[in-house]
Amino acid sequence: MLVSIYPLESERANRDFRAKFPDEVIHENLAGQLWFGAECLAAGSNIVGREAESERLRPLARALTKHLDSMREMLKDQALKDPSQYPDKLKDSLLYFDHLFANFEFDYVSVMVEVKSVKEYDSQQDVAVLFSEATIKAQKMGYITQEQIEYADPVMMIGLPRLAVLWALLYYPDSIKLDSSPDEMSVLFRHFQNSLIQCRSVLKVMKSFAIKELEKRLLSGNGCGDTSIEGVEKTVMDLSGFENQEDSGSLNDECQMEVILKGCSESKVVNVRIEDLIQFLFKRISAVSDQLQTNFSQEFRKIMKAVMRPVSDMRAYEFPGQVSHTEAVEEETGVEVQESMPLRATVGVRWVPDNDCLQCTSCGNAFTVFRRRHHCRNCGRLFCNRCSSNEMPIPELGYDSNVRVCNLCYLYKVNPFTPPIPNSDIATSSPSDVN
Repeated sequence: MLVSIYPLESERANRDFRAKFPDEVIHENLAGQLWFGAECLAAGSNIVGREAESERLRPLARALTKHLDSMREMLKDQALKDPSQYPDKLKDSLLYFDHLFANFEFDYVSVMVEVKSVKEYDSQQDVAVLFSEATIKAQKMGYITQEQIEYADPVMMIGLPRLAVLWALLYYPDSIKLDSSPDEMSVLFRHFQNSLIQCRSVLKVMKSFAIKELEKRLLSGNGCGDTSIEGVEKTVMDLSGFENQEDSGSLNDECQMEVILKGCSESKVVNVRIEDLIQFLFKRISAVSDQLQTNFSQEFRKIMKAVMRPVSDMRAYEFPGQVSHTEAVEEETGVEVQESMPLRATVGVRWVPDNDCLQCTSCGNAFTVFRRRHHCRNCGRLFCNRCSSNEMPIPELGYDSNVRVCNLCYLYKVNPFTPPIPNSDIATSSPSDVN
């Protein structure tokens, strides 16, 4: 009702604060959980272990429940008079309830889970800008293609964060605030400050051809051989200065580095092979990038989603709002019917029309009255039952519960770093493929 009266989001309560919430908080049952919490708080119950916060939330919860009771009476009276009309008083009451509910949502979730502060959110956005700049730069330099971005190529998904860390040290120092105190840095890079400072010092010694080689190795993942670089790590630990040399040579050449001797203020110049420096940087930068994906998977996923699928570039396709009442699992009747799925107003993946595809995209078997079409919710293409027998949630597309996906998308979702698998390995074609 509120959406029909106030169709524009700007007219309703602002809920941009949800960007600070963890991913697992935003789901289709959130409103029900919030209302249950409001009823309990209004009745005098406390959140376990959070008595002080409960007392602070109680006045807002009581105001919310009290206003809803009065609004229900207004709706009953209006339904008896003229259900097709919404008086201004009723509209104002609905809008006020929306603002109350939004305020309670933010306060209640902030008590239950850890919510990012404005400073932390801005730091995360700075990192997202860094990754976006790295993506554009990598495309211009020919390291990645638009097709790799659209299909989330596994090699690119590993190599791009590594390039972003490298280019942050070289070209975008403000994005990670390496020279600031740890509290000023993003939580993603805070624990790697010393390691990144060492890498930046080594990069000042590197020639441009060596940096190009390092970029290629970081993207491909083939960087380190069996050569021990313990001596290089020890040298880098005591690095105090550098001597920039001419921009030419080979990887076997040596470069000069000035190091401080332990126990005294004197320094000396040592020669280190460029190949050893490249291997040192590869290990350090790869370790930082890989730990970002492991230790901060939620933040990293949000950043990559913002980079790979920006809102401005994401095409939306409208679908009818009607839903078939066909059961999710039913025996084949020989009559092709539409599968039951609550489609949202807009979906970010274009579905291939049924009439445009007469055979399974994977195994190539023709569709019949016994071999039905099934859309993959992740890629939108058509498959037979055997080639789309897996189910999984896809929260980035709005599917929080299990939905049907093809075998190839399932493999990439379960293990996104698996190399592409030929269609013949995904599903075997058989004329007896019957749902």
